[in-house]
Amino acid sequence: MTTKFIYLTFLSLLVLSTSCKQKAENTDILQDTINQEARAKIINVSEINSKIKNEENIVYKDATIVGDIDFLYSEDFNLETPILQKHHVNSSVLFHNCTFKGKVTAQKQEKELLKISNFNKNITFIKCTFQDTVDFTSSDFNELVNFSESIFQEYVSFEACAFNFKKNYFNKSHFQKPAKFNLVFANGDMNFFETVFDDNVLFQLSKFNNPVHFGASKFNKNADFTSVKFFDDVFFNYSEFLKKVNFNNSVFKARVEFIKVKFNYISEFKDCNFFSKTKYNNSEIIGVFSFENSVFYISNPEKLNVNIKEGSDFVLKNTQYILNKK
Repeated sequence: MTTKFIYLTFLSLLVLSTSCKQKAENTDILQDTINQEARAKIINVSEINSKIKNEENIVYKDATIVGDIDFLYSEDFNLETPILQKHHVNSSVLFHNCTFKGKVTAQKQEKELLKISNFNKNITFIKCTFQDTVDFTSSDFNELVNFSESIFQEYVSFEACAFNFKKNYFNKSHFQKPAKFNLVFANGDMNFFETVFDDNVLFQLSKFNNPVHFGASKFNKNADFTSVKFFDDVFFNYSEFLKKVNFNNSVFKARVEFIKVKFNYISEFKDCNFFSKTKYNNSEIIGVFSFENSVFYISNPEKLNVNIKEGSDFVLKNTQYILNKK
């Protein structure tokens, strides 16, 4: 009797296990089907450009956009100067889980006239894939900017953009080709948490008035942060630089954290000014790392607790440590 009971119990568990496995497999198949059907809806870009022109809100989910989006279709524009024309985009823009087959453009040079965009409402592209160039050069963003978890397969430019809203998101995005964020003026938090840059990225001469978050980001090629002014906290904790990173001539007015960062090649912080607490705790240095000619007002550069690998150089030539007692 006991043997029979054990056998029946085992048989029941086997049937239940097989049933659960089959259910899981069916769920996977269903999810694959859903993924294939997602973005299957085709939207011709003329529909979107028409909404930009008519100042209608733009909302799309799970769609593929065919053609070039041109925010300069906005007819609300004015001449800032004889050679500069600003187009005011008054549509709220929201794309979720969409693929863009064509270009996304917000600026254009036509002979001697430069046309740029001013966004008066939110601009949101969450979990989107851009298969062609994205150009927001010289744009003003006055409301929320959100490009979270998006993939940029071609060249991207946010050069000379003004981010005027309190929060701006590029977290978990993936830039596969060169990206330009130089000459940016940021009046709100900038979030690049867990962002991946496969190609060269440029932040040169940008100004950040609020906190900047690059935690757990990965820079697979050169990263240029020369002559950047950070007026608030900056965080690069757990990030990785595989090639050259350059912060030369930059100013750090507030807290600086490069905790457990991996510097794998040439890392330069020459001629920098660190006005507040500076942390590089447990960061790993391979290659050449230089603070040459930099000035530290709070933290002692000789006590940053970094892990310098064998054969690497940690340069403190002409570095100054000035304890600010105020």
